[in-house]
Amino acid sequence: MKKEEILEMARAEQSDEMEQHFNDKSMLWIIIALIVCCIVFSFIRLAQGQPVEDYLATINLANSVGCFYRCSKVKSYRYLIQGIAFGIGGVIFAAIFFCKFFGA
Repeated sequence: MKKEEILEMARAEQSDEMEQHFNDKSMLWIIIALIVCCIVFSFIRLAQGQPVEDYLATINLANSVGCFYRCSKVKSYRYLIQGIAFGIGGVIFAAIFFCKFFGA
């Protein structure tokens, strides 16, 4: 394949790798901000004697979704196991929260 043909095929894809890289990085920062906010709010609620399981469920379920996505793209069992573990933790914390919230 000639250089011109390769360049023409790359232009035809209309995919910008730099844009995709920055989208991926922005998602990382979004997750970091989510986790930091949940931790800060959890400590405030914990200090006031309020339940924090909803924040713990949010963090675990967000991480679970991210791990499952990475697993689907990278095909690594490590991410599958992490996704399952975070998912189980998220469901447990959500169940505890709802039991406390609805008084069961």
